[in-house]
Amino acid sequence: NCNHLMPTRSEAVVSTQSTGNLRRMNSNNRGIVLCFLIYLSLCSTIISIIEMPWVTIPAGSSMTVNMTDLVMNRTAYQFANVSDGSNVTFIATRQGFCGISGYCYPFEDDSVIVSLLTGEWGQRCNQMDPLAPFTTAEGEEPWSFSLPKHAPFYTCIAGAVFLVLTWIVGVCSCCNYDCGYCTIYSVFAVLLAFSCSVFLAGATMFFMFSDDPASCIGRICSDVNAPFSLGRCDLGWSMWVAVAGTALGLILSVAACVLASKTPLGSRNKPNKIIEVQPGPSRGQRHKFITTSSA
Repeated sequence: NCNHLMPTRSEAVVSTQSTGNLRRMNSNNRGIVLCFLIYLSLCSTIISIIEMPWVTIPAGSSMTVNMTDLVMNRTAYQFANVSDGSNVTFIATRQGFCGISGYCYPFEDDSVIVSLLTGEWGQRCNQMDPLAPFTTAEGEEPWSFSLPKHAPFYTCIAGAVFLVLTWIVGVCSCCNYDCGYCTIYSVFAVLLAFSCSVFLAGATMFFMFSDDPASCIGRICSDVNAPFSLGRCDLGWSMWVAVAGTALGLILSVAACVLASKTPLGSRNKPNKIIEVQPGPSRGQRHKFITTSSA
């Protein structure tokens, strides 16, 4: 009698339920990992926007400034070596840097040189406020848009905002236990590719306008005579953080495409499939069947 080898109806149901639960658990784990990696990409882009050292000028480097960019004060000759009739060369007393959101001159706070460069006494750093177009106080100079300064800044912010939305979608859906029966990975792929492309466009504009005197690089670095030129500056750590975050986002968009192609379509509350297993005939019934057929 081989009936003891056949699975009962309850055993088949339990086996099917376990397989379905295992598949949903694996899909849920993939969703959690994807959410975490999107969060890392988001943090990298935000840090690179806030922290300014995209390019740095070392202390002791010479900084050549056109006289037209200085406040018209003849005391400049007391703090500089005049190289020709229109340029002034300053020696950096500390490291300076600039990035998407602003710049820091390579001089001490409240330095006379800083006052010559900015026209007022104060700190050497100047960081842009993203809400400046809407918060101009009465009596202050009206805000005006500058393509070399503001286009890279607000474009990168737009890319980071889209990444925030992508992460929120991930927290609300892909970390759900039933994500194995949805197509959220396709949405991830589109949002990640778009967000990283926008941020990358802003970073490209930052270096593309480097030869403009109004740009961050043109203001801090010297001998900048072409787009994407750094002059006497070097690449800083914040720029590499931006590269890592953008590259991670693009890789995740490809991974989301792969997961979308392997994720089955179906209802989120898809019921478990029940398999009916009928036991085979007993030995006595089989013998009776053979006898009747012979007759």
